[in-house]
Amino acid sequence: MNINEIYIQIAETENDNSLVELAKSEVMVIPVLINLMIDNADCRAENVLIELSEQTPLLLYPYFNYIAKALDRYNNFISWNIWQIVTNLLVADYLEMWEDIKEKYFNAFKSENIAEILILISTTQTVIKYKPDCKEKLLILLEECKNNNYKICNEPAPHLKTVVSNAIKEAIADL
Repeated sequence: MNINEIYIQIAETENDNSLVELAKSEVMVIPVLINLMIDNADCRAENVLIELSEQTPLLLYPYFNYIAKALDRYNNFISWNIWQIVTNLLVADYLEMWEDIKEKYFNAFKSENIAEILILISTTQTVIKYKPDCKEKLLILLEECKNNNYKICNEPAPHLKTVVSNAIKEAIADL
C-alpha cells in the first residue's frame, strides 16, 4: 500500500476498531496515524494509537521517541494523552527510552490543569509496574499534586483538589 492509499484507507475506515485492525495488518498505517495526531491534532488518530499501545505495544515501540517528541508540540489533550501511549509502551522498553523523558513526566505533575493531572495519575500504575525504580518518586509527586492550585478557565477551582485526591486513592489502591 502506498502512502496515498493509506490516507484514503484511513479516511474510508468507518470505526476506530477497524482502524486498529488495519494498523495491525498494515504497519505503514502507524506512522501515518502518528503524523495525523502530531501534525493535525487528530483525535481519532490519537484514540487509535492509544488503543494500539494497549493491545500491541511492540508495534508502536519503534516510534517511541517520535511520539514522545510530540509532548513539546501542544499544551492540550493531544500532548497529555501521549503520556497514555508512552506509558503503555513501557512494557516493551528494552532500549530504556523512558530514561530520556521521565523527568519531563515527573515535571508534568506540577500542572494546574485538572485534565492533565488526571491523565498523569491514570498512568502511574503502569509506570510503577514497568519502572519500579520510579515508585518512590511517583508516590511523592502524587502526594504533592494534591496541593496544586487547579483552575477551570483560568479561575481557581479549589474543589478539584478533592477530585485529585480521589483519583490518587483509586490509582494507588492496587499498588
